[in-house]
Amino acid sequence: METATSANLWTALGLVAWFVFFYFYHGLGITLGYHRLLTHKSLQVPRWLMYAIVSGGYLCLMNGPIIWVGVHRLHHQKSDMPGDPHSPRDGFAHALLFWAGSMDGIQTNKELQNQCRDLMKDPILRAFGCEHAARPALMCLAICIVFRVALFMLFGAGVLAANLLATAIVFWAPQLVNTVCHLPSQGYRSFATRDQSRNVWWVGLMGLGEGWHNNHHAMPTSARHGMKWWEIDYTWWATLLLEKTGLARNVVRPSARILDLKMVDLKELELKQKEPVSV
Repeated sequence: METATSANLWTALGLVAWFVFFYFYHGLGITLGYHRLLTHKSLQVPRWLMYAIVSGGYLCLMNGPIIWVGVHRLHHQKSDMPGDPHSPRDGFAHALLFWAGSMDGIQTNKELQNQCRDLMKDPILRAFGCEHAARPALMCLAICIVFRVALFMLFGAGVLAANLLATAIVFWAPQLVNTVCHLPSQGYRSFATRDQSRNVWWVGLMGLGEGWHNNHHAMPTSARHGMKWWEIDYTWWATLLLEKTGLARNVVRPSARILDLKMVDLKELELKQKEPVSV
């Protein structure tokens, strides 16, 4: 009995370890790979490492990297304005998920490719799709299925279940950033950005640091999103680890002067909002 209990405990701990591994593999694939590395050029890593990191995002049903980056760059250009691909001003469900089915009328394939001229030079990234169409999405879905069938065949149902749970949580994290972190009723603002971006603590934890969204919109190229000591940013910690080991260079940090200026802007904006309106 004791031996069986001990074996069950080790099996459970092993599955927890697999879950944590997949959570960070897929999560960092999106936050570090698709977002901070490819979209905003917040750091540089060797090409082989870039592919390894980005694979985690692709295998989490994020579609081709070029498509994801093109949409996100458009979001920053038109955040919470007409033309924003996924602003909750167009509806919560639209911002959460359904925006993906309406990109044809928001961003043409030519505009998408112009947004990503830097990434279009990479034949491997191009191979995973560079147009708003069904083909890249179906290819991503098929490869994700094959990946999980391989997990089942090699490691069994328990590891597959750990991966599916991690994938489900990680998949919804960026969708919640698109919605919850742009709702005026949620979180708080540290910087006076022109959009409605918010810092939401639980999205920050779930999204490995992406939920400090107002900080990000204030300084989009910064590799660090959590600015205060309690704004936990796992992706930033991973970036520091890569930098310390010599695998990351040219890491973009927010300067103290910029932080101070942004805070002053916010205070001035708050004062203006409290001023009585003359009639």
